[in-house]
Amino acid sequence: MGDFTHPWIPRRAPIQLGPRQWRARSGGTAVAVPPLTEEVDVPRLLFALAGLMSATAVAFEPRADQSPGTPEQVSHGKEKFATCAGCHGEAGEGRVGMGPRLNSSSYLAIVSNDFISRTIREGRPGTNMISWASMMNDEDIAGLVAYIRSWQADDGVQLNDAPLTGTADAGQKLYMSICSRCHGRSGAGYSEAGSGTGIGRKAFLDQASDGMLRAVIAKGKDNTAMRPFDEKSPVAVANLSPDEIDSIIKYLRANAW
Repeated sequence: MGDFTHPWIPRRAPIQLGPRQWRARSGGTAVAVPPLTEEVDVPRLLFALAGLMSATAVAFEPRADQSPGTPEQVSHGKEKFATCAGCHGEAGEGRVGMGPRLNSSSYLAIVSNDFISRTIREGRPGTNMISWASMMNDEDIAGLVAYIRSWQADDGVQLNDAPLTGTADAGQKLYMSICSRCHGRSGAGYSEAGSGTGIGRKAFLDQASDGMLRAVIAKGKDNTAMRPFDEKSPVAVANLSPDEIDSIIKYLRANAW
């Protein structure tokens, strides 16, 4: 078998450990060790360090289910989408006051197939989005999911579903000063004369995970008025810290209706 060592990494190299360097021992206690010189297999050491870094990294939820459909499913979904075009536009571009844009690649990189499927099946009570469960079978809904998913160009986003930080009280202040401009003071969206979708309804919040909400707020929804609110975004209406984003989510969940 060939030697796959990088040409600039020596196979073995002596490493001097001084008296003020540290070595970890079993149980997690770090102790000082006396000077010593020993041969170290550098490639193996780098591989082990990479594994250690991976194991100690912040745990994120695995990438959401965003598997593409078959060509047959996409074709069937395209036919069925004629039913959806009245509110969401012929190419999924959305219609303000009627239905949100669906062909946003950045948004599709966040939401799962299950989220799209549940939205079609269950609808959003109190909005134009009715439940289609009695009018479409499983094949129809799977086709629609596949067709909508075919608009995704961005890589899927890993979702952080760690427990929320922040407070609902802090979230209320942020929501009222920033989010309510488009989504309405109660989060009713279009039906509250807002230009954004309804995000205060329990039906929506029951379908959306904390990780999904975090990602949408931070990254925004391309080709819409929903800009990213990440604390480092240069185009944000407001730069929000992770704690502030969590506070908004806590406020929404505490006041869902």
